[in-house]
Amino acid sequence: MRSVKTGPRRPNRRLGALTALVLLASSCASVPERRPPVLGGVAAGEAAELVRRWEREWQAFSGLRAAVDLTVVRQGRAQRSAGALLVSPTRLRFEAISPLGLPALIVTTGPESLTIYSPTERKAWRARPTPESMNRWLGVPVRPETLIRLLAGHVPTPPPGVAVRVAEDRGAHIVFEADGARQRVWVTAEGQPARLQLENGERLTVTFERALGGGLQELVVEAPGRSLEAHLRYVSGENMAPPPDAFELPIPPGVPIEAVD
Repeated sequence: MRSVKTGPRRPNRRLGALTALVLLASSCASVPERRPPVLGGVAAGEAAELVRRWEREWQAFSGLRAAVDLTVVRQGRAQRSAGALLVSPTRLRFEAISPLGLPALIVTTGPESLTIYSPTERKAWRARPTPESMNRWLGVPVRPETLIRLLAGHVPTPPPGVAVRVAEDRGAHIVFEADGARQRVWVTAEGQPARLQLENGERLTVTFERALGGGLQELVVEAPGRSLEAHLRYVSGENMAPPPDAFELPIPPGVPIEAVD
């Protein structure tokens, strides 16, 4: 997202469909160059208000549409795919695009279900949208609503009354509990999330690379325990409220849908 204001095989359940999605219609790629985010300081007396500001900004979010490049690195091997991303505050849709410009795999998720459809294989899978199924199929052990916030450049915020503090180790950052996980957030000089570390039995690190105006340019997700790293680069994007039917994924007649709960 440039300063936006605000291949055919059943997905491997061990690796997660996020990795398999890239392998479906991808080309080999080099490991993307990592650029550390520009971090700012956080004063103890400012942390709670900063978190409240993030929640207000999230409440004002209506959705986005973006063209993206997705590179997944596993055990040093990188695979790359182009894709189309559509996000609302509660739902997301991702299409991996084949070299011929056709959808190779479509993923939708929201409060009711997680659905994965392979047009080339003429198969579909459906699961409840739990952190376990998100981890199993997308390789990201978080709730759909958490993933949606991350894709939009936001972080989950704690419920009212939950303590927010500043830790000084590894650079001053904000610490709180939200969505059943301890969250550590390092911020930019402008007070935007720059890096998020989720700790809920395993560690997941999310780095936000932003343009000078604050727009999200790249999202990097690292799961060291799974030797998995995903780079989502925003080629273009716009803030917009997607119509609800944009997230519908009708499965053609004759295509079996396997329940994987």
